[in-house]
Amino acid sequence: DSNLPKNSQKELAIAIQNEAQQMSDLVTNLLDMARLQTGGVKLKKDWQSIEEIVGSACMQLHRVLATHKLVISIPPNLPLCECDPILIQRVIVNLLSNAAKFTSAGSIITISAAAENNEMAIVIEDNGPGLPRGQETRLFDKFTRGETESNKPGVGLGLALCKAIIEAHDGKIFAENCIDSGARFTIKLPLGIAPMPEELL
Repeated sequence: DSNLPKNSQKELAIAIQNEAQQMSDLVTNLLDMARLQTGGVKLKKDWQSIEEIVGSACMQLHRVLATHKLVISIPPNLPLCECDPILIQRVIVNLLSNAAKFTSAGSIITISAAAENNEMAIVIEDNGPGLPRGQETRLFDKFTRGETESNKPGVGLGLALCKAIIEAHDGKIFAENCIDSGARFTIKLPLGIAPMPEELL
């Protein structure tokens, strides 16, 4: 409507653009879920540095994370992990963006990784309001959203897709509340035995 003030026109255009992006994301996620569940996605696994995957995810979200304090705690001697780097990066991006979305500006978001019990554990936690009590498992169901998400755009498919990706890697993902405050999401991937450097040539 050309009779709308310019500010209102701009706000309306942004709202329409956001709605279109959300619809596009939903369709993409639904298609990916279907492919993963029917075996239509072949994982492109390779021996990868988790530090590099995390770094790429953080770079992708640099604007989103700019209002938060990001703490990365990854030891330099972490072994390589056999995984599909694009899909694992997608999971990390989703978890980090959720942490930023549901915590206030200035909140601390921590991402850490460790190798233990033949598993690669990647942990993302924040010091925000935490998860709805009793819904920590249901959050990974399709179309389920937390109580604090009622005023946030989206349909709750992101965590279900994260779970599908991690399970396609024969891994596990789970959520819990931190002892003091905030939410913690843990990814565990099979570690395996990385080839020696000369075997990679």
